[in-house]
Amino acid sequence: MPESDVRRPFRVVLHGLPYFCGKLRDLIRNDEWDVRFRASLTPAGLAAHAEDVRWCDLAYTWGGRVTMGKFLWVARCLGKKKVVILWSGSDVLYAKTDYSQGKMSPWVAEKIHWAVSPWVAEEVRSMGIPCEYVQASFVTPVASPAPLPKKFSVLIYVASVEKRDLYGWDRMVEVADKLRSVEFNLVGLEPEQVLKGPPNIKVHNRVNIAPFFERASVIYRPVRHDGLSFMVLEALAYGRHVLYSYPLPACIEVTSVEMACRELQRLQALHDSGELALNAAGIELIRRDYHPDKVQADLLRRWKEVILAPAGAPRTSNVVRENA
Repeated sequence: MPESDVRRPFRVVLHGLPYFCGKLRDLIRNDEWDVRFRASLTPAGLAAHAEDVRWCDLAYTWGGRVTMGKFLWVARCLGKKKVVILWSGSDVLYAKTDYSQGKMSPWVAEKIHWAVSPWVAEEVRSMGIPCEYVQASFVTPVASPAPLPKKFSVLIYVASVEKRDLYGWDRMVEVADKLRSVEFNLVGLEPEQVLKGPPNIKVHNRVNIAPFFERASVIYRPVRHDGLSFMVLEALAYGRHVLYSYPLPACIEVTSVEMACRELQRLQALHDSGELALNAAGIELIRRDYHPDKVQADLLRRWKEVILAPAGAPRTSNVVRENA
């Protein structure tokens, strides 16, 4: 479609995880784009949401699936051709169950599929769906990261008791039990929730996490499945060292309790000798690849490519493009 034939501003409707859709809507501050997201589930809100879909140039959903769902059903009924489905993490686990039961929707499978990380894109492709890694996560750099604290400690996170296995709580407990001289600070739980661990795990429940980044030397995230953790990116912005289950630049990939213990002991030894500095590579990674301005520019370029692509053009997700 010639660019001159498309009205301005471009209209994009967001759907999916409220936290991320809200952040994305707030990121796009541009007269050329009209980006709409409605978190309200009231009848009036749903009706307005459907009307937004009717007039949009692009329907963009943060959260993948292989079945229709209400949003995609509305998009299909309204004849929308430009639909992007962004896979973000645990959505792949649910989709694999549907896929194994033969519930794949051909209409959904033929849409454009993007993923927040290379490993999530690979998982989606394992279901026979072309999927491309497109940078979607952004973090504001920390202007002046605080020096590493005098006391060596490790920050860990579990979102809820129900999801403790997914976040690797058992691994956290085993590592903390083996390293009793190291303080571990657990954040994320609701106030009424409790997890039992060794005495060197201090539970702070759901709190403002920024001060905890500054008090920590290391963030340990031994998740069993993840998209791309905003907590990891934020920790890098603060110049903290990160042990992560996945191969992300400026992080230390650990896939077992033994590896985690070994790396924490190494970092603690550097700390005790005064040689552990800020994670400069992590600070630079965030400033270079995850800065909001960069992500906004790249994403709007990709959205425009989708909107302006002629009908019947090959899906961009047929190409595996690594953007970061």
